[in-house]
Amino acid sequence: MSKKKGKSSKNKGRKKRKIKSKKAPIIILLLFLIVGISSSLVSYNYYSLYQKGGIKLDKDNIGHNVNISIKTGTTSREISEALKSANIIDNSLLFYLKVKNDGVYKNFQAGDFVFNTSMDYDQIIETLQKPGQSDQLKLLVKEGQTQEDIAKILDEKGIVSYDDFMNACNTISFDYDFLKDLPKDSERESVLEGYLYPDTYYLSKNETAESIINKLLSRFNELYTDDMVKKANAMGLTTDEVVTIASIIEREVKYKPEKNIVASVVYNRLKQNIKLQMDATVLYAKKEHSDRTLISDTKIQSPYNTYYVDGLPIGPISNPSIDTIEAVLNPANTDYLYYVVKDDTTGEHFFTADYNEFLTAKDKYVKKFN
Repeated sequence: MSKKKGKSSKNKGRKKRKIKSKKAPIIILLLFLIVGISSSLVSYNYYSLYQKGGIKLDKDNIGHNVNISIKTGTTSREISEALKSANIIDNSLLFYLKVKNDGVYKNFQAGDFVFNTSMDYDQIIETLQKPGQSDQLKLLVKEGQTQEDIAKILDEKGIVSYDDFMNACNTISFDYDFLKDLPKDSERESVLEGYLYPDTYYLSKNETAESIINKLLSRFNELYTDDMVKKANAMGLTTDEVVTIASIIEREVKYKPEKNIVASVVYNRLKQNIKLQMDATVLYAKKEHSDRTLISDTKIQSPYNTYYVDGLPIGPISNPSIDTIEAVLNPANTDYLYYVVKDDTTGEHFFTADYNEFLTAKDKYVKKFN
């Protein structure tokens, strides 16, 4: 009996070891499943954020064309990586998830493609289906151009009519935080002036005035950060006041290193309750592009004319770049109150805090240019 018991205990030991060896692969398989499900959830949540607008794409190289050749048999994952390497997209996984989820990767073609770093995902996907072709229409909005300038360009290119664009700007409500606090004033001639961000855009042929405006506003929304909002508030300024000052400087200053100096002039004059008397505001009120301002022009009774009104004009007079906005938020430390162009070629100015000195310089440089 003792032998049987011994044999029985040995068998039990072997049985236990066999059971353990069967459990090991199951545990490993479960671990793989857990990791796989977690990765899928992360990917799904990441893609969901994109769909909901929770992730914003940071395009630093706006406006650059990039040629890419895609060979037959290239997978959608490889295409995503190639686009990332060429700085067309910022996240290859995000793009890959979108094309897989939408099923559009099945329509991708092999061939030579021209992409632009300003394209959004839908435009890239559309391009990948048409090698050697481009349905994209280029819209270049220059720094300092106005809402009306943009309307004219779109009309000339046959994308949307001048009237449609202007009406859409002034009548359609767009859901952006920076627009919510705009003064509701009927005297403003252009509601979105200042916020139609100057950049290079690629549009499809079926764009509407509303969709184009949304692209321009969206670009402003990307670049005008929360930190800038906080900085403006700390300076006692609203976003609209920052953009208004920047819009004036954009039209006044040709020589970029002087932007923050002119910003200091604006602040210094405002503090001392001196009219800004910026010629760019006169020309906006006059609705005319010109290199010179006549004395008669300064008498135009317009809420945009800073020879006529105290303080800032009623709103922005152009669409400024982010560089100019940053200059407004980081003005130079000066006591300057006056400036006059001293070099007509570079656009450099002579600055002073003394009025008589200003008059002398003005007389000198006006004679020089005339």
